[in-house]
Amino acid sequence: MAKITVLGAGVMGSALAVPACERNEVTLVGSPIDDSIIRELQAGRHHPTLDVMLPSGILAVRANELQAEHLLQADVIIFGVSSPGIPWALDLLHRFSVRPNMLALVTKGLIAGRAADDTPLTYAQAISQANTNPEARVVGIGGPCIAKELALKIPTRVTFGAHRESVADELRTMLQTDYYRVATTEQFTELEACAALKNFLCIGVSAMIGAYKHDDGYAKNPVAGLFNQAVHEMFTLSRWISNSQESSAIKNSADLPAAFDLPGLGDLHVTVGGGRNSRLGRYLGEGAILQDVMQTTLKGVTVEGVDTGRQLLPGFRKACHDGILHSADLPLTQRILACIENNEPFAFDFCDLPQ
Repeated sequence: MAKITVLGAGVMGSALAVPACERNEVTLVGSPIDDSIIRELQAGRHHPTLDVMLPSGILAVRANELQAEHLLQADVIIFGVSSPGIPWALDLLHRFSVRPNMLALVTKGLIAGRAADDTPLTYAQAISQANTNPEARVVGIGGPCIAKELALKIPTRVTFGAHRESVADELRTMLQTDYYRVATTEQFTELEACAALKNFLCIGVSAMIGAYKHDDGYAKNPVAGLFNQAVHEMFTLSRWISNSQESSAIKNSADLPAAFDLPGLGDLHVTVGGGRNSRLGRYLGEGAILQDVMQTTLKGVTVEGVDTGRQLLPGFRKACHDGILHSADLPLTQRILACIENNEPFAFDFCDLPQ
C-alpha cells in the first residue's frame, strides 16, 4: 500500500482519488478555493461539483489543515489542480521543503519560452526543470477522461508517460483498477503537449457544431473534417514542442505517436463532446467574439484552451518565421490564434485544408 497525496479537490483531482484509494492510502488536499468542497466531503456528503459520493477511505483536508507529513510521507504527490493552481501547489512543495519521490500531473497547459518567442514548455517540462529533487520521477497523465465518469467507476482508459517507461509502469501498478485502465509510454513531453493542445484545438473543432446547426442537431461532416485536421496539427505541434527528442520512444508499429493515440485524438474526442473549451468554440461558431464571450457567458471561467493559445503564440510565430513550422500546414491553429490575439470572428475556409 502506497501513500498518495492529491493536491486539488476539483473534479479531476477528486475523481482520480477514487481509483487511487482502491489499494492505497489517499489524502485529498483542497486548494484555498476548495474549502467548501472539502467541508462537504468531511461532512460525509456528495462532492458538490461532481455530484458523486466519494469513497469513505479518502482523507479530505482543507488547505489550512495541511500538515507537513501529508506531503513528506507521500510516496506519490499528484497535482490535480487546474492551471491557475500550479503556483499554489509548487509553493507547498517549497514551503515544506518537499522533495517528492514521484510527482504526477493531471494539470495540463503550456508556458511560453523564457525568451518570450522560444518554443513553449509543457507544465511537466517546467516542473521537472524546477524540481528540487533531480532524482524525482515525473509522470504525465493523459488521455480521454471525463472526471464524473471516472468517479462513477465507468470504464476509462488513459496513458501515463515518463522519460523512463518503468516509472510510468510503477505508477500504473499503484493506480490501475478493473475500470481505470492504463497504457504507458516514454513519449513524455509529446503526451503532455497533446494534453494541452487538445483544449486549444477543441475550440476550432467545436466551432463547427455552432456554425452548422440544423433541425436534427448539427452537421457532422464539417466537425469530422476539422477533427481530422486538429489531430494532424496536434501531431506537428507536439513534435515541435518536444523537439522530436522522443521519436526513439516509438519502439514498434503498434506504438503510435501520442497525437494519434489516447493522449491526442482520444482526449480531443471527449473534449469536443463537452466542457468549457467546447462551449467557447460553439459560441464562436455561432458568430460570437471571443472577448465578448469571456466577459459575459464565460466570465470568471478558466478556459484552458485560451490560456494555452496565449502561451503558444510567441513561439509559434517565431517558428513560422524561421521556417521551422509552415503556417500553410496549420490553418486551424492560425484561425484560433487570430481569435485569441486579434479578437477576430472565427471563420474557417475548408479550401485552406492541405490537399
